[in-house]
Amino acid sequence: MGNPALYRRIAIAVTLYTTGGAFLAFALIKYWLHGDTWVFGWKPVLVTVLFAAWFGRTMYRWMMRLDAQYGRGSGWVLESVRVKLPELRARLPR
Repeated sequence: MGNPALYRRIAIAVTLYTTGGAFLAFALIKYWLHGDTWVFGWKPVLVTVLFAAWFGRTMYRWMMRLDAQYGRGSGWVLESVRVKLPELRARLPR
């Protein structure tokens, strides 16, 4: 636990399994039951790949955030940095 590489592998595996399985099931149902071949074109595949990339990244970020709050990463420290900005004096007309 608390290993970003492990979380990345989990996110990739789950994304490939869910997205690939859902697309394959949908494509086979459309092909066998309806005879439609449009799902095997480049546009549906492109949309599926883009969704899979978004879903995998979102899942990875969610796991990292969850680990930082409740898991072994809860001891991580975010150091605050204070920056003193130059003071702006309002110039009033005399």
